[in-house]
Amino acid sequence: MSRRKPQSAEAPGQDSFLDIVANLVGILIILVMVIGVRAKDAMLEAAPVVAAEEATTEAQSEVAAAREVAKAVERDIQQLTSKINQEAFEIEYRRKERDKMQLLLAAAEQALVDKRKELSIEQQQELDSQRQLHVARSELNELERSVQAAEGSIPKTAIIEHLPTPMAKTVFGKEIHFQLADGKITYVPWDELVEKLQEEARQKLWRLKDAPQITETIGPIGGFLMRYQLKKTQQSVTTRAGTAIQQRVELDNFVLIPVDETLGEPVSESFLDGSKLHSMLLKNDPNKSTITIWTYPDSFNEFRELKQELFSRGYLTASRPMPAGVPIGGSPRGTRSAAQ
Repeated sequence: MSRRKPQSAEAPGQDSFLDIVANLVGILIILVMVIGVRAKDAMLEAAPVVAAEEATTEAQSEVAAAREVAKAVERDIQQLTSKINQEAFEIEYRRKERDKMQLLLAAAEQALVDKRKELSIEQQQELDSQRQLHVARSELNELERSVQAAEGSIPKTAIIEHLPTPMAKTVFGKEIHFQLADGKITYVPWDELVEKLQEEARQKLWRLKDAPQITETIGPIGGFLMRYQLKKTQQSVTTRAGTAIQQRVELDNFVLIPVDETLGEPVSESFLDGSKLHSMLLKNDPNKSTITIWTYPDSFNEFRELKQELFSRGYLTASRPMPAGVPIGGSPRGTRSAAQ
């Protein structure tokens, strides 16, 4: 008869233990998942609160800054108010002091008037004389102090010669032009160039048909070129039919350009026989002619010598001071020379 193998008593217990462990692990996993979900929800709910707290903090900072600014403005207002009150007090004090001095002065004057009435006519006259003498002495002392102060501040003076010429007057007669530069005097053929300009300008009018202005050159004449500009202008003219636009051609300006820098004669030789200045003086009447000298800065001393000599010969002299490097020129908008 065969024997059956005995069954192990521990087998059922081990299976139950494993089931329990598996159940515990499952529960733990479920708990971890639940906790994670709740933690995420809590973070989402807390985020707006943090943002709101940050916004509140920023607003509080702005409010605090605004309060500081308001306090600073208030302090400035208080300081200004204090200064205004102080100035008002000072003004009031000075006003009262002035009123007091005026009262004392009025009282003194009234006392003087009353005292004067008690005096005889001769005594009153003597009193008035003494008062006038006192005032005059005070003014004299003040003038002496002013003179002494002025004498102490006056620098050493230099003697400047002047010519007893008449007052300047505008030149309308014949004008003879010279250029004075680098210590040399040069005759400027002004009338000859202007006459040539009037003759040639008529022949150049056709060029203004298609251009608003033109530039042309004349010469050389007497060592000078004349560069001039003509321009078109419009002017409203009232006629019987109404207002009309009239076109005209005008001289805009002209300049005289020396063709040679060595032109001219030294001033020391300008009145000798054979010089250009001497020959021009012989040809013109001093009572009807004026000598106009375009003078550059490097020759002002020479101009004074020329003017003195010309005055001794009976000629009036007109000075035209010129900036260095600027050519002699003219325009319809220019001014006439003034002679002395």
